[in-house]
Amino acid sequence: MSDIKTQYYSPVATREATLFVVDNRKKPIMIALDGDMTLGREYPQSDCDIRLHSDIVTRRHGEFIYDDSDDSFYYVDNNSTNGTFINGRKLLAYNERGSKAVRLNDGDIIRIDRKLLSNPHPQSVLMIFSRSFKSDEQWTAVNTANNNSITIGRGERNFIRLEDMMASREHAVIKKAGDAMYIHDCNSQNGILVNGQRIGASSMVFNHDVIRIANTMLVIMGDTIVFNNPGERAGTLSVHIRAKTVNFGKKTLIKDIDFEADHGDFILILGGSGAGKTTLVNAILGDGKADGDVILDGQNLYANFKTMKSQIGLVPQFVNLRLNDKVNQTLLDIADIKLDRRFYSKSDKIKRVNDVMDKVGVTNLQNHLIRQLSGGQKKKVSVAAQLVGFQKVFICDEPDSGLDAASRVQQMEILKEIADNGKIVMVISHEPDDAVNEETKEILFTKVLVLAKSSTDNCGKLAFFGAPEDALKYFGVERLQDIMKEINPPHEGGKGRADLYINKYYASKRGGMNE
Repeated sequence: MSDIKTQYYSPVATREATLFVVDNRKKPIMIALDGDMTLGREYPQSDCDIRLHSDIVTRRHGEFIYDDSDDSFYYVDNNSTNGTFINGRKLLAYNERGSKAVRLNDGDIIRIDRKLLSNPHPQSVLMIFSRSFKSDEQWTAVNTANNNSITIGRGERNFIRLEDMMASREHAVIKKAGDAMYIHDCNSQNGILVNGQRIGASSMVFNHDVIRIANTMLVIMGDTIVFNNPGERAGTLSVHIRAKTVNFGKKTLIKDIDFEADHGDFILILGGSGAGKTTLVNAILGDGKADGDVILDGQNLYANFKTMKSQIGLVPQFVNLRLNDKVNQTLLDIADIKLDRRFYSKSDKIKRVNDVMDKVGVTNLQNHLIRQLSGGQKKKVSVAAQLVGFQKVFICDEPDSGLDAASRVQQMEILKEIADNGKIVMVISHEPDDAVNEETKEILFTKVLVLAKSSTDNCGKLAFFGAPEDALKYFGVERLQDIMKEINPPHEGGKGRADLYINKYYASKRGGMNE
């Protein structure tokens, strides 16, 4: 019988979920998703929460289901007449009630249409699920009827000019040939997705297709293209690893790893020797691909590694600021390293540095020498140095190693501020209890991820993922560092409870959170 007491969990913070809808009204509509919601055709007696103007939508076509345990949404097609497509794949009937529930990721494209999406029905419906759109998101409509060559990019001469710094100056061109349309990639840095799938050099596009260029969505609506200009988007990272094996599948290092991180998360990774911390980090980086998916803002890292690798990166150490250089020159030098000159001009780099200095709050220090700055101001510049690039996920493997206590605290404060600037920061640390606010003594981490080695199959699994205060209660300890004593084997000075906590965690994910 377990001697672990019933635990209590902080509620998961909810994030805004929005549905971008285009139906027979021919005008984009933004709908806030709030819990479970039904979807169906608009008619006088309809009681559906989301009512679509289209004759090909059934009266009760599908359902959005909210899971409050991890703040996620699922979609189910109710065995409708015309069905539902998600990212180009039609949902199949699972039983007499409907399809299997499909978990939705930011940017997923939902269509109600004919079997061939390349020949869309006149009353087809397009929906985009988003955790990053705002309900008041601004969209621009451009009429393209009299233009057979529609250039898209960040440069001033483009027909559709994007304010997205991750877009290339000349990113793409849509060309018309009779009734056909083709989109061509102009050797861009970050590529192009059409309906959630990355294209090569070119691809045909059709009415209601969704083009994604960096952070920007463009929707084809006949002779009109509707697009947003979101600027720099914050990230959401979903990790779903079924297994990571070596020796041609003979040995499994980690398995059944599922968690989701949101922008602003500062995550501590804990795990004993052989539990798989490095394996997990490499899987997230894409350097050691696992059987599963790593999804950042709706894009699969493994499928799009070439264009996405710069957005998830390992931070082996912090930039050593040169004391006799000015702040702005220091950041411009870093911009020269991080921003490829093929896609970013000198003026682009200056603009990026100015934007980052403004965001971090060091614009007034730009002409100061680094040695003239206070300790707090140097930390701000260190944060700015990390933000100059467009990395959304920062992974740090023991950034506090070999440092004294004061320096460890300083490093953790820098990392926390990077997270506070809308990034995801994940840290492996052997001194996690140094990561506290010096004034309030509150833990800086927002989440704790614990890996433990199972004795049943000798591989690493999740033993906990959640808020740090919940982690302390869950393991019955007063310090984060003491979690390791609970899960490490006796020969390493631990209590050997890895299996107990692994089983308890997976039971909680199946609905048995309290025992």
